Amino acid sequence: MPSSLPRKACTQNGHHSLSYAAPTTSDPCPPYEAFSRSRSNKILSPGRHQLPLQRPLERCRKFPSPALEKTITRLRDKIADPDLFRLFENSYPNTLDTAVLWTGFAARDASAPDPSDAFDEDLAFVITGDINAMWLRDSANQILSYLPLLEPSDSPKTIAALFRGVINLQSRYIKISPYCHAFQPPPESKIALGTNHAYFLNKVNPPYDRSKTFDCKWELDSLASFLQISSEYYKSTGDMRPFIRYSWVQTVKVILDAVEAMRAATYTSDGHIAPSGYTMTGQTNRATETTSN
Repeated sequence: MPSSLPRKACTQNGHHSLSYAAPTTSDPCPPYEAFSRSRSNKILSPGRHQLPLQRPLERCRKFPSPALEKTITRLRDKIADPDLFRLFENSYPNTLDTAVLWTGFAARDASAPDPSDAFDEDLAFVITGDINAMWLRDSANQILSYLPLLEPSDSPKTIAALFRGVINLQSRYIKISPYCHAFQPPPESKIALGTNHAYFLNKVNPPYDRSKTFDCKWELDSLASFLQISSEYYKSTGDMRPFIRYSWVQTVKVILDAVEAMRAATYTSDGHIAPSGYTMTGQTNRATETTSN
């Protein structure tokens, strides 16, 4: 740790910590990947391991949540080990702080039966890691971490709106291709599309549109994750709006059709390879793509 940085003591609800004076910067919100790798200029836990606070500055957090902050404050005095609390303080809010890249509403669809409904359809684009793409399974499980904070609310920028946004956007993605598992940002977000070089190495059938789909691997648990987050949202809120006003039921039909297609036998009665709803062949230079599975 650089010795030239001035140190000072500070107190957080009874926990004494060390902090290092932060230098001025021309970028008030540095990329989180770079920010997280640096240990300097951060508040350290007062425990044995002196773990740095890895949360972005408040103005840089993607999805502020008062309910989340209340939970962190409540648990501060209940987790006695300051290093263990710091791990919780860093990890639990991480999806809201860094991965909810965009929230908004669906664009009006003039072809919809009632176009006015589209304006209040929440959308939420949640990334995993540092790639601007949304994985069905990952994004569902990331948001399900906040199930204890979920309460009924019609307001935007709430945990309820975030759940609805993930459900609605995943519903759109699954209708685009139920055999694929990772998707590009929605056009409404204005976020630049990601580039997946595996697209040029893999041969997928049915083919997919890489302006909408980031990667395409058949994963049954991706579709199951959509159904799980849908079920948990309804059980916690009793809100039927995402399932009635939009095309959720149609998405479930698409899921069932895809699952039925993948249940087909591998071979025909005369021993030939039977047609499959989805096939993929590809090249890789990493053993983890195949042998470890």
